[in-house]
Amino acid sequence: MKLNLRVENYSDKKERMIVEKTINWSIERLNLSRFHNLKLTVKLGHMPECYGYCQQMKDREYIIGVDSKQSLRNFVMTLIHEMIHVKQYLNKRWFGDGEYEAEYLEEELTDELWASDIL
Repeated sequence: MKLNLRVENYSDKKERMIVEKTINWSIERLNLSRFHNLKLTVKLGHMPECYGYCQQMKDREYIIGVDSKQSLRNFVMTLIHEMIHVKQYLNKRWFGDGEYEAEYLEEELTDELWASDIL
């Protein structure tokens, strides 16, 4: 798998590292490594109206926005939540607006990542 990951507006190297490690872990855990030439742009910043979003730009090209003004755990959970949406786009499998699956899995996967001691 070739991943093109770009992180924008990070406050420091630690924040960028957290994004990179969470995205890479999510790709493996969600079985997305089979998709070649995946392009992700993660935009960090203050978003007063939501915790995050995922937008498909082209086939296998996505923008993920995350509110960086959250606790570390919620920040990581939001990244995982949005990566679940990337999975839904790639697999072309949505149920309703896709939120049920993302909300159902986000906390369980965040606990799993936390227990792995990667961060």
